[in-house]
Amino acid sequence: MTAPADTPWPTDTPWPRRRPPRDTPWPRRRAPRGARRPAAGPRARRLAGRGLLGGLLVAATALVGGTATAADVPSDVVPAIPGCTTAVPATATANTHEAANPPPRAVDGDLGTRWSGEGFGAQLTLDLGTVRDLCGIRVAWHLGDLRWNDFTVYTSTDGAAFTKVWAGRSTGTTAGFESSPFAAPTGARFVRVAWWASAQGNGWASVGEVAALVADPEPGPGAEHVVVAAGDIATRCTGTSCAHWRTSELALALDPDAVLVLGDNQNNDGTFEEYQAYYEPSWGRLKNRTRPTPGNHEYILGDGAQGYFRYFGDLARPNGTSWYSFDLGNWHVVSLNSEYERSASGPQVAWLKADLAANTKRCVLAFWHRPMFSSGGTHGNFPNMRPFWDALYAAGADLVLNGHDHSYERFGPQTPDAVAAPAGIREFVVGTGGAAPREFGTVRANSELRLRVNGVLKLTLGADSYSWQFVDVDGAVLDAGGPVGCH
Repeated sequence: MTAPADTPWPTDTPWPRRRPPRDTPWPRRRAPRGARRPAAGPRARRLAGRGLLGGLLVAATALVGGTATAADVPSDVVPAIPGCTTAVPATATANTHEAANPPPRAVDGDLGTRWSGEGFGAQLTLDLGTVRDLCGIRVAWHLGDLRWNDFTVYTSTDGAAFTKVWAGRSTGTTAGFESSPFAAPTGARFVRVAWWASAQGNGWASVGEVAALVADPEPGPGAEHVVVAAGDIATRCTGTSCAHWRTSELALALDPDAVLVLGDNQNNDGTFEEYQAYYEPSWGRLKNRTRPTPGNHEYILGDGAQGYFRYFGDLARPNGTSWYSFDLGNWHVVSLNSEYERSASGPQVAWLKADLAANTKRCVLAFWHRPMFSSGGTHGNFPNMRPFWDALYAAGADLVLNGHDHSYERFGPQTPDAVAAPAGIREFVVGTGGAAPREFGTVRANSELRLRVNGVLKLTLGADSYSWQFVDVDGAVLDAGGPVGCH
């Protein structure tokens, strides 16, 4: 007797290495003739130490109906899925779990908790409540920055018959989310992740968070999009009185289509632990709508911003680099890294020029951390950003958003030489997300307004124009303008 081609053997409960918990049925049927159980116990650990167990388990999956084969398992980085980032709320069950780490912890929105299940073929199943058109899945593996995991994804409309839609290997480089695209939109209510092996070879599957993905809503070409932006956000403060909590409440109330965080998103040392303790409970509630860029505090420890990249996962490097672009209606939005090599002849500027040359949208917005122009008394102008400005000005860009100075400042349209010009770029400095406001210094040319207060910038991006409001933590609109036509 053999299992159906698209259904894991047997009855969706492949050979656990030990008897599962009491609430998990023990498989009653034999495995297909010729199939071998994976090695277990001390011998398995010795094999794992020699790098053999992972290959054995991956090969063994070829013998279980519909699961991954070695040919399915890529070794390259799994990118984010353009236009497929909206997570679907779900409940979770599993065929095995340890008491301390039950299935609901994989869907509680907290990367600090996890589901753990023991055994070759340990499975976690999501119930979306109704059939949805899915475009992919994203998984944050526990200790995913230290080990890869081989797994298979199945979907089902009824919870009985499952079809394989993806099989492969996580990168082993991030504990944040990694996305796995389906070959085509798939209608399903149930999504199952079946685990087969990890680099550690200890026989346990551990998932921090998992979510099924649907395509992002695509409003009509004339629709407006609301964007919220701020930088210099979370500090070592907990509770609802913290400034970064109050700005996050404001951002949630504005219900934006996208959130742009402008660097120093987690102040102090920018470690993963700080992100989890301070940023995640506040601005982390907007994570599925967030497009990030790093700041100097993310790099302050000299570790290559590991905390930032681990926390944001593929949101921080959707194309494999820390600079990227995306479209929002009739706007082309570019995220750059002011903390990375930024010379006119460097790879980031070369990419920027090529990206702008390929752009087909009428309006252009760019954001990064350090401002080229600022009246801030702590930092002020940062002229090394000139190559970014030159490329953007040559392409007719409309807006640049920055942080770094802990204040709000709006500039009039200007050239890279700080000459006022109707065809110039308007810059906003919005280092107001939660860090304590600082004094201004020398007022720079073309500075139109300066505020020392915590709050967020709300942009309304139309098909061929933009408007803005700066809203403080008390909900007062302290600056407003527009609509202004795109170049």
